Amino acid sequence: MLTRAAITSLLLLCGTSPLLAQEPKSTSTGVFTEEQAKKGEAAYQRVCASCHGADLHSTEPEAPDLTEGAFKFGWQGKTIADRFEIIRNTMPPGRRASLDDQTYLDIVTYILRFNNIPAGKQALATNVDTLKQIVISVP
Repeated sequence: MLTRAAITSLLLLCGTSPLLAQEPKSTSTGVFTEEQAKKGEAAYQRVCASCHGADLHSTEPEAPDLTEGAFKFGWQGKTIADRFEIIRNTMPPGRRASLDDQTYLDIVTYILRFNNIPAGKQALATNVDTLKQIVISVP
């Protein structure tokens, strides 16, 4: 009986320790693909550029720039989940959450790529728990 309890405890400990030990990834390791960022660019130009500018420099006083100092200040140290959820829950004005989640995430990857965050070999998926583990590191 004692042996069974010890084995069960060991299995539970081993099964949960990888979850506790997960360290955040950084965008500097390439967490999205070029193709994903290109899809995001097309969606951005179609939905976002009228306010945030084709070159990510705002054309509207209420819309923040999405590049240079404003990008560094607003995105550095945040997680991809933070940015994804804010954009999904607020954009476009008056039509929040009107795009599918993958399109919102693709737009986030385009903004990252535009700001010199390196692409990698695997596309990001819309798993918010995974996105919470990826910290934005601005070069």
